[in-house]
Amino acid sequence: MEAEHGLTPLFPVHRLDRLVSGLLIFAKSAERAECFRQQIEANLLQKEYVAKVVGVFPEGEQTVDANVNFNAREGRSTVEVSNGPGKALPSGKQACTKFQRICTDGNHSIVLCKPVTGRTHQIRVHLKHLGYPIANDELYVSGDFCPRSSKGTSIHRETSLACSLPSSDPDNSAEADLKFGIDPMCTNCPNLAPVGYDGDEEGLWLHCVRYTGPDWCYECPYPEWASLDNVSGKKMKPDVPPEN
Repeated sequence: MEAEHGLTPLFPVHRLDRLVSGLLIFAKSAERAECFRQQIEANLLQKEYVAKVVGVFPEGEQTVDANVNFNAREGRSTVEVSNGPGKALPSGKQACTKFQRICTDGNHSIVLCKPVTGRTHQIRVHLKHLGYPIANDELYVSGDFCPRSSKGTSIHRETSLACSLPSSDPDNSAEADLKFGIDPMCTNCPNLAPVGYDGDEEGLWLHCVRYTGPDWCYECPYPEWASLDNVSGKKMKPDVPPEN
C-alpha cells in the first residue's frame, strides 16, 4: 500500500483472521496507532461483520456468551460452556458475540455479527455453536453437518443468497486484548495468522464492514455474496433495515 499509493510508513492497528475480508485500519504514525490500540484495549470500539450462514437464522438479536479456546497446533477454536453461572473454564477465555439476521432465502441467511470481545475465530465458532455455521467455512463445517431450521440444505460454494442489501454499508466494533506480542487468543495481534488452510482457498463468507470509535467511524462496502440478488424472480426484504 505504501508503494502503490505513495503513503508514508503505515502502522497496523488490528488484523483480520486469515480468509476474512473487509475493513483493515492502518495509522500514518506510531502515535496515532498507539491511540487506536489504547481504545481497543479499553473496549471503546465497536466492530460489525456480515456473514452468510447455513440455514434460516432466527429473528431477533441472538447473543452467545461462551468461552472460546484456541488450539494453536490445530489452528482452530472450540466453544466451552461453563458448568454454572459465572464459572469460567480455565482453559478458555470469555467471549461474547451478538447476532441479528439481516435476511434469508430459506436456505441461507445473511447475519450481522457484533463481537463484544475479540478471540481468534470467535464469530465463526459462535455461529457453529448456535447451529448456523458460515456456509463455506470448511474448518468448522463437517460433511455430515445438518443445520437447524433448514430443509435439505447442503454446503455448496456456488449457492446464491437473495436478499435486499445496499451495495455499501457500515461496520464497527470493539476488540479487547490488543498486544503486539503473539497472543493466541487475540484477534488483533498482527503477528498471529491461524494455520490449516491451503494458499489457494477462497475467502470466507465473513466480511468486516465497519469500525466505530468514540469520535470516528470507518466503513467499507458489502461483499458481492451479500449484495442485492433475486430468488425465483422475487426480491427478498431485509429483516434489519440498513443503517444510515
